[in-house]
Amino acid sequence: MAKNYIQRGEWYHYTRRVPKHLSAYDKRTHVRITLKTKDEKEAAKLANIYDDFIEKYWRDLIKSGQPDSDFQKFSEARSMAKAHGFAYKDFSEVLTSPLEEVLSRIEAITDNPKIKSKGLLGTVRAANLTINECPERFWPLCADRLVGRSDNQKRKYKEPRVAAIKAFVNVVGNLDLGEIDRSHVLEFRTWLMERVAKSEITGNTANKQIGNVKDMLITVGRHCEIDTNFKLLFAETRLAEDVESRPPFETSFIQNTLLNGKSFEGLNEDARMLVYMMIETGARESEIIGLSPDDFFLDRDVPYIWIRKNDIRSLKTKTSERQIPLVGISLLAARKISTTGILRYQKNPDSASATINKYLRENELKPTSKHTLYSLRHSFKDRLRDSQAPEEVIDELMGHKKAGPKYGRGHLLEAKHEWLTKIVLDHRL
Repeated sequence: MAKNYIQRGEWYHYTRRVPKHLSAYDKRTHVRITLKTKDEKEAAKLANIYDDFIEKYWRDLIKSGQPDSDFQKFSEARSMAKAHGFAYKDFSEVLTSPLEEVLSRIEAITDNPKIKSKGLLGTVRAANLTINECPERFWPLCADRLVGRSDNQKRKYKEPRVAAIKAFVNVVGNLDLGEIDRSHVLEFRTWLMERVAKSEITGNTANKQIGNVKDMLITVGRHCEIDTNFKLLFAETRLAEDVESRPPFETSFIQNTLLNGKSFEGLNEDARMLVYMMIETGARESEIIGLSPDDFFLDRDVPYIWIRKNDIRSLKTKTSERQIPLVGISLLAARKISTTGILRYQKNPDSASATINKYLRENELKPTSKHTLYSLRHSFKDRLRDSQAPEEVIDELMGHKKAGPKYGRGHLLEAKHEWLTKIVLDHRL
């Protein structure tokens, strides 16, 4: 890349021609900045910094055009200030700056005083942005995270973040983002810790609320150029977590109680098929509910389901995409639902687990109060381990991330099918 600095006398200056395609946005023919150094190495370093600022300024001009709100004006004014080598200061701060800096700022705006004085002399008032405004600012900034998600998945993504922001405001007040400091974060942490101590919430829930508030403040703060290091404010704020995994159903309980032919007679058919699909696939309930007719391959030598992104839902993680051979009761259930999928619960998958867990509780189909429908997934993994299946095969069937680098295409359906036939349970249906 050509040098963007020249020497005039003993001093170096930054110079950059304005590209012709930007002439409608930037009326100058050249950008010129005094680098205030006689050292060429220092000049080269400063020129690189100003290149970044200038290019960001031009990108912002193309992207946003004329500002249409006080906040945009303020952001553009600060970008303009940075593009000319100055940090943004309020007008009162400019007046108290060293005379040399004030004169330099005035000199820099002479070719377009109406626009540049806003950024260089600090005549634009910083727009207020409160904590309560963060969610609406945040959603467009995280649009990439919601691509391919169903309406229900988007709702489940947004609701806990809105709740976390509301809780934060209840504790510290609806402050401007620039007013938030470490004391407010610690006050919020203390409030959450007290709730954990009273068993109102778990440590895991508290940490999710802290993480959601942190994520939103960092994202919005970065975009809006708030001069606060929110990442640092939230450093070392996690609470201890007492993670209690759902216990698995013992294999004998699944065989003798859940598969005795009458246990689920009072459950609607879609819910019943969901239970049967989980027993021999270990898939998450949301993954089975999200299967479309195109995801069933029952006419193959090894019948299987393909858990993948489709029009119904996206995947929890990249490693969640997988093909699972069908055996036993799950193959029988797949034949029942393959033409339609589980229609009853596609719009609200959460209601399926609620319905089934209530049924398990009311019909004494839970060995302990801690057992849930999801316990079938834990049972599936334990059954594979008990059969001495390799961890790689287990991870592929469960959709878990494998340790270490990924090589090859993974295990064939036939290999996975062989391990599933070793753990398949008898059923009387």
